[in-house]
Amino acid sequence: DAIKQDALAGLSESQQVAMKSILEAEPTVTSPMEALAARQFVKEWSRGELERSARTALKGGRDFERGRKVFGEAACFACHRFDGEGGALGPDLTSAAGKFSPSDLLESIMEPSKVVSDQYAPSVFTLENGDTVTGRIINLGSDNITVNVNMFDPNGNVGIDRKQVISIEPSKISMMPEGLLNMLEKNEIMDLMAYVLSRGDRNHAMFR
Repeated sequence: DAIKQDALAGLSESQQVAMKSILEAEPTVTSPMEALAARQFVKEWSRGELERSARTALKGGRDFERGRKVFGEAACFACHRFDGEGGALGPDLTSAAGKFSPSDLLESIMEPSKVVSDQYAPSVFTLENGDTVTGRIINLGSDNITVNVNMFDPNGNVGIDRKQVISIEPSKISMMPEGLLNMLEKNEIMDLMAYVLSRGDRNHAMFR
């Protein structure tokens, strides 16, 4: 509040109205594919090729700053928390180093729908008219269910008449898109992996 008051101090009434709308606006969340759209396609990487590279590439000499930069450019923060920052659409990646090997991490990035946790899976609503609606449940009202059908748009909600719902099941398709690594050079991928697996520790052995 103090920051907002400082920003409004000295402005005319009309300028204050405009500034308030800016300060109170919902931040735009960019999807990973949108974030990487400006990049050129590099290669359709195979998991085997990257796993072979990781066996030696992650032993040292990685670039911490480039790994952090790629993590931001790929909009990983849009869905995942990491070191206390980011979204909550997907699992917290801070503890990834304790749970994932380099092979596991590559699998989760390259084959996101292979294992989809019920905790983060969107729900699939099948309606009486044969239509399906897929999204995250926002509100379970008495007669109406509010579902967000676009995880990167806070206003992307639709209402569903509960009486029209035949079934609700967790989706088997991950919200995380495939092909994210295809816009990255191999060294960028290795630096990204090192950044995540080190828990963002620039002093980790992978960066020496």
